[in-house]
Amino acid sequence: MKRGELWWADLGAYRPQEQTGRRPVIVWQSDTLTRLLQSVLVVPLTTNLDRAKLAGTALIAASDGALAADSVALAFQMRAIPKASLTTRIRALTVEELAELDLATDEAVGRVEPEVERE
Repeated sequence: MKRGELWWADLGAYRPQEQTGRRPVIVWQSDTLTRLLQSVLVVPLTTNLDRAKLAGTALIAASDGALAADSVALAFQMRAIPKASLTTRIRALTVEELAELDLATDEAVGRVEPEVERE
């Protein structure tokens, strides 16, 4: 598992206001930390495309046989999960998707002031 890869993960039981259950996530911590730690920092995805209008999000395109629907990466819901929660690799992000998620992460953690709502 490497930074910028999409994986299927089990995010656990329902919790209000959080992405839970089995869903795709993006591994988002350094490869060095991933090798050393038993947990991994991930960004969960949703198929609710209305979320793409929010700051701290990035659009992730559907891909043949891998990701069935266009999705939105929710950088503002980034979290650490056990590595064992990652079940199946889907694919790596494209260069464009990586750049968009970098910006979304910067917005989510305050390195860049986000726009209120994207068009």
